[in-house]
Amino acid sequence: MKSNIIKLPPNRVRRNYLGGLLLDRLSGKVDPADGNQPEEWIASTIEARNPGLDVVPNEGLAYTINQGEAVFLKDLFAQDPEFYLGKNHHDKLGNDLGFLAKLLDSSMRLHLQAHPSAAFAQEHLNSRWGKLETYYILGTRPGYEGYIWLGFQNPPSKQEWERIVIDQDLEAMHKCFEKIPVEQGQVWVIPGGMPHAIGEGLLVMEVMEPTDLVVRCEFERNGIIVPPEARFMGMEPKASLEIFDFTKYSVQDVKNKCIVQPTALEKSDQGIHELLIGEKQTECFNIHRIITSNSYDYQKSAIIHIGIVSKGQGAITIENETVSLQEGSTFLIPAAVKSIPIISTSDNDLEILFCTPGYDLERFR
Repeated sequence: MKSNIIKLPPNRVRRNYLGGLLLDRLSGKVDPADGNQPEEWIASTIEARNPGLDVVPNEGLAYTINQGEAVFLKDLFAQDPEFYLGKNHHDKLGNDLGFLAKLLDSSMRLHLQAHPSAAFAQEHLNSRWGKLETYYILGTRPGYEGYIWLGFQNPPSKQEWERIVIDQDLEAMHKCFEKIPVEQGQVWVIPGGMPHAIGEGLLVMEVMEPTDLVVRCEFERNGIIVPPEARFMGMEPKASLEIFDFTKYSVQDVKNKCIVQPTALEKSDQGIHELLIGEKQTECFNIHRIITSNSYDYQKSAIIHIGIVSKGQGAITIENETVSLQEGSTFLIPAAVKSIPIISTSDNDLEILFCTPGYDLERFR
């Protein structure tokens, strides 16, 4: 039986850092705590790669409950790809979503890392995509400063960086970076090649090109060791370090380059529709934001929409189906659905982030 609104159950994934307390709270767990599943993968059609850890079958693949049974979204899409994904999407990408969206809750600073650009991945890694990432800052834990490391503020030479990474000269490594403050509601783009690390205490929605390609520069953080097979993308260390951008970026340079200002697409008495990430940043995906304090009838394009409630409470009713929404709720609207009637039941604004494939922007040109 096909549904016009698919509410997504939790889909927690192990990573090589600790966190997840805030995700536990959002999902209503009785005893929330940090652990080794600090990420929630939303509507994912790709499996997680965790080299060095025991294999968990199908880890990362999102599912839903259909007629009382758990069904992977990838298999659900295959039952009627035109309804769920749209014909154009299916012709281009098959039953894959084409991007990865997740919620990330860190209790520690993440390992310093960098991802390849699409051009590098295509030339050296036999991959269509690199791993451009985007961050939407959802909040910061009480008592923590919100920050990231991004780009070299004090760049080493290529030869010195190779020595620093191979020898694990962490003092020299950390001197290459300065903390860059982030604020709730900001949108950041993290290009391939720029070294980066998310600071402790941040809750982030991260949307990225659909790969897990990464060079990890720190082999150990807070007692958590990155195994050798997870450090250099299966390449020789010297070759993998070619992905890095050694440009000198001041903190202000980074802000100018990587903070994305929302583009207003529609403003009315109903609310606001903004484009946060679009074709100027990546061809892989778009991120839209709907803000309303009463009701908003979102006339969507004929592509799949993945929704994440970032603030407030409300509901969506399509035909005879109603789904209640609260902060942290995740859901899917099939391509065939033409409009999304959104109702806010909050004293304050209801804010929903919609992630979509990035190849169809005709409605907004």
